[in-house]
Amino acid sequence: MDFRYLVQSPVIDDIQLTRISTALEEFHANKDAIIDGGFRRGQRGGVIENWYIPKLELMQSIVPSIRNTGVSLQWTADTTEHTHITEIKDPARSSNNNNYDPQICRHLDRTDKCRRFDLAMSLLNNMTDSKRQGSDDVGDVNDNVDLDADDDHGDGDVDFDADVDHDIPNLLAMSKYPGHSRPTTNYFEIAKVLQHREAGTVPVPLHSFVIERTAFHLAYDPSIRNISFGLPDLRPAIADFLRREDTHGRDHIHTIGGARRAGPTTPLPFDKLQVWFKLRLQDTDFHDISIIRPAQTLNCAPPSDPWTSGQYDTAIINNEARCVWPTDGLHGMLFLHCTEYLLIDRFLVYVHRFDIVPQSSVQQLHLLKQAKHSNGTRVGDIVPVTQLRALVNLVPRFGASADNRLTPYNSMEHASQFWLNKYWDKNSYFPLSM
Repeated sequence: MDFRYLVQSPVIDDIQLTRISTALEEFHANKDAIIDGGFRRGQRGGVIENWYIPKLELMQSIVPSIRNTGVSLQWTADTTEHTHITEIKDPARSSNNNNYDPQICRHLDRTDKCRRFDLAMSLLNNMTDSKRQGSDDVGDVNDNVDLDADDDHGDGDVDFDADVDHDIPNLLAMSKYPGHSRPTTNYFEIAKVLQHREAGTVPVPLHSFVIERTAFHLAYDPSIRNISFGLPDLRPAIADFLRREDTHGRDHIHTIGGARRAGPTTPLPFDKLQVWFKLRLQDTDFHDISIIRPAQTLNCAPPSDPWTSGQYDTAIINNEARCVWPTDGLHGMLFLHCTEYLLIDRFLVYVHRFDIVPQSSVQQLHLLKQAKHSNGTRVGDIVPVTQLRALVNLVPRFGASADNRLTPYNSMEHASQFWLNKYWDKNSYFPLSM
């Protein structure tokens, strides 16, 4: 897997070439164990006792080829193969399997006309909405921008001035085309728009904002508007958070753990909280920051059917001010379990911490365990949402036998150790492997 991910990188230097060679050498050094265990089998289940695979021989020439001609990704045939499907195969399927050429051309011509009509109507609708919103005396940006991306059925319209030339690309980017996937919502651009709005016309704190190479978005309306302190440790955790802010300032990087100073009855300047169940995180491509990747949802929902133990996702948090994700990899980062998103005067999250288990260098994946106090309770704390950096995928470590209570919906509760799956996403593979 490391070999496959590394050779698909759009940027490869001498260090990467060394890692590619090492990954291939490691496979050849241990491939006999696969044969001895009888794990190499054919389509009918018979054991194959050789490695007569042409692609294995081809892999030997990949590193010399990259040195001579550049990265392998430039020779990919994915684009032309996809074009052959959309421009030839799909139109041919709608024909009567006779006299293909004129029918394919007619299909492409009609599809193009539908696309142009849909584009024109989308532009007209966006311009009409923009002018109508611009005529309001006091406008709320959330009337113009549907920032609740939890609804997967569509993205809202940003209040751009359609009469200005530089706003036309923004209108085009938001328009939907028949036969094409829905355009990616650019929360970096939305956050930029919100920052330049006049005071009093946008909700504070902003529900879309950018920290380093990560964009954040929370829905305008909370999932729960008014709730008391449900978690046993929540009130003292908030009190300790406010104390640290008073001592070190709002720019302080909050750590997770340590003795709890506040008690369960510590008074706070408020009695009720607003809670969100979802947070959208969006980042840029690891190798090219100009490429905006689709946003991912970081869930933090209480127990419900079928998530009887709650739906809580795992993320990476920045734990040191001098370290930057993803440039510095895991240096200065922590893994945590998001439990609740809150709003006081800014967005906060209550989290549980994971610790990395020391192990031999033979293991390719990091092993994580739930951090616990001496009394067996999990280590949790309040940190600003702005310290979150990326969503990660964990796989339960089953050991010799798996717990028979495990289901796809409760594995985070019944398992105590987890493998960090660095192969879950190609973009996060590189910083997680540093």
